[in-house]
Amino acid sequence: MTLPGAGDPAFYARHSARPALARAGVLALLLAFAPALARAGVLALLLAFAPELARAGVLALLLAFAPALARAGVLALLLAFAPALARAGAWTPPAGQGEVIVTTLFDLSNQDYNQAGRFTPAPKYRSYQASLYIDYGLADWLALTLKPSVQSSTLGPPADQKFTGLGDSEIGVRGRVWQNDDSVVSIQALASLPTTAGAVNASFSGSENAAFDFRVLGGKNISFGALPGFVDLSVGYRAYGGKPPNEGRADLSFGVYVTPRLMLLAQNFAIVSGPSFDPGYPRWAQDKAQFSLVYTLNPDWRAQVGGFATLAGVNAYREYGAVLALWRRF
Repeated sequence: MTLPGAGDPAFYARHSARPALARAGVLALLLAFAPALARAGVLALLLAFAPELARAGVLALLLAFAPALARAGVLALLLAFAPALARAGAWTPPAGQGEVIVTTLFDLSNQDYNQAGRFTPAPKYRSYQASLYIDYGLADWLALTLKPSVQSSTLGPPADQKFTGLGDSEIGVRGRVWQNDDSVVSIQALASLPTTAGAVNASFSGSENAAFDFRVLGGKNISFGALPGFVDLSVGYRAYGGKPPNEGRADLSFGVYVTPRLMLLAQNFAIVSGPSFDPGYPRWAQDKAQFSLVYTLNPDWRAQVGGFATLAGVNAYREYGAVLALWRRF
């Protein structure tokens, strides 16, 4: 994931006049304001983006998705620590440059959200996933994205299922359509490859058909007190072949550089499916949070450690787990 100024001392120096004081207070402020920010959530960030998004013609798309995203719980803004699992931000790398992220993920669940969004007991679900994410600048305004992944998952009694094979794997391009000194707007098209399905439960192994994901992304450099940071928002639509219902999706990232080497990042991933008349692929929704720390080892290498949990859902696992990753710029 190409992020603005990560590990760049010059970027940090331009935005941080009083780093020691800000570092001492930033976590306390986040905790103190957590309830208000959770209620204000995405709405405040959309207002911050309004001038840029309006010029790009994106505001109408956001409004069209607003009811569905609200039902999925996207208004629950997250506070604290985390970088992305797989989704590139709005910024594009320079031509001939890019980033590779090797990620391992452990996922666990023993509860479901039922069709009313309430917790219900479920067979224990465990999943180990590994992915290689590549983001490469074909031109200064155009990036190629490639993310192959594999997974090994089990579902305990009474289901007693096991699946090992291709995970959520994607290929696509992202093009920058507008930029100024602090903000950027891009569009993205991805193709998600079918998994090597084999389990009885369709949601367990993924779709046997390809899917196509279209998004509008916006990024903006901001400051939290004296600390530099950024916010990144993407809104899109994923169309599936075959029986699974199509989905509206929104991802939100908020990052703060507390030192030139250490980044704190909070993310929210919201999905709301369309209606479905196939009991094997019911209508579903999920709102997931991921929290991590990313530490810059040197100008080319970064390490990530974090965790994630599902905040709300309908016909979905209540998941939680851990993520480890190594980032390499080239």
